[in-house]
Amino acid sequence: MKLLHVAFTLILAFTISSVQAVALAKKPTDDTVCDLSTMTTYRLSQRTFVEARTRDENVIYARLALRFVAKECKNGQLLLLHSEDGIAFDEQYFRVVTAQLCSVSNVTRESASTQEYPHAFVMRCPISKLKEATAALAEMEKAKPTEAMIDEGAPMRSAQPNRREEEKKTCGDRMTWETVVLGWGGSCR
Repeated sequence: MKLLHVAFTLILAFTISSVQAVALAKKPTDDTVCDLSTMTTYRLSQRTFVEARTRDENVIYARLALRFVAKECKNGQLLLLHSEDGIAFDEQYFRVVTAQLCSVSNVTRESASTQEYPHAFVMRCPISKLKEATAALAEMEKAKPTEAMIDEGAPMRSAQPNRREEEKKTCGDRMTWETVVLGWGGSCR
């Protein structure tokens, strides 16, 4: 029994300590890459919903990417981030992520254009600062959790005004000259 326990512990330790091939899109890859492509922003939003026009949206997405990398990747792996639309938003937060995880001089941005997505690009760099990035992420989360940023920064939605209530506010329940003399419904406003 004791031998079985030791064997199980060793197997578990080796399984946990070795980082396997990682792809956010759950596609086949090898253990040399930490692959957040294709469509990085879309795939991150499928894991954690962030409403459009949420305040500090680029900071939130940078944290979501850092969270994934901190949990799933290791130093030495090639980080891949992909923007299908080539928008400045992706460029902004990709730069934050790569600056946290990689040596800035090793970051490359390459065109990944297709007929459907002519402005697409890929940013890649070897991960070399995972420990520092994980610690920085923990500090950011401690100061203000990402979920709180999402909740507090979401755009305000107002309910559609009740038309009847609006009429009461503009006309009140008073009689007007048109209503009494001419029998009109009136248009008090």
